[in-house]
Amino acid sequence: MPEENEILNVTNADFRRRKKNGNEKKKDFFTHIIFIQFVVTALLIGGLFAVKKVSPHNFEILKETYTQIMKNDMTVREVFGKIKSYATLPQGGDDISVFSAQTGTSFSPYYISSEICVPVSGTVSSPFGYRINPVTKTFSFHSGLDIAAEEGEKIKAAYYGTVSRVDYDDTSGNYIELTHSDGLVTRYLHCSEIIAKEGMVVRAGETIALVGSTGRSTGPHLHFVIEIDGEKVNPLYVLDVNDNKI
Repeated sequence: MPEENEILNVTNADFRRRKKNGNEKKKDFFTHIIFIQFVVTALLIGGLFAVKKVSPHNFEILKETYTQIMKNDMTVREVFGKIKSYATLPQGGDDISVFSAQTGTSFSPYYISSEICVPVSGTVSSPFGYRINPVTKTFSFHSGLDIAAEEGEKIKAAYYGTVSRVDYDDTSGNYIELTHSDGLVTRYLHCSEIIAKEGMVVRAGETIALVGSTGRSTGPHLHFVIEIDGEKVNPLYVLDVNDNKI
């Protein structure tokens, strides 16, 4: 009989020990899962901040895609299909050509020796590069920088130069073009009024036009273009942006 009790006690102790080890393993497993989730989340957040800093236009496309997905009742498969169709980073193969700079434009950094005068202060409403067009709702290339500002706000010449063109068309609305030295050209679109006259020489900071919403536009803003040797380039390389403000 004592031998049976001893065996029973040993068996119970072994069972408790195994149960304790099992509980500890479960705790370790869940701790590892939580840690992995934390690391993945931190990496995703860090990646988003990096994209916003290095490539604002890609960040805006990501944000727009997320907004469109959240507006619709979609299955997991449809969500992944939507993300794939609006992927902002090239995945290799033939798709890489889709994200190349459009003919007559360039993503390359550049340097201008003269300090720029901010043409108008406001919020960057649409960056240079690929985006969802706010009018047509299609994925297309935006060859300038949109700065949202109050109607009638003064638009200043970014650099010293000559007014080489003042004109109007259905897309650009009222616009003015300045020619500077060394192949540099700046354009200012969707103006409510053009102040400077064609042929005038203007200084950096001089008022040349007023903010408007003429042409194809969804609201008052300046569509600002910088062109170097015939190629349109990203104005954000020479403009300081803080929290999407200029």
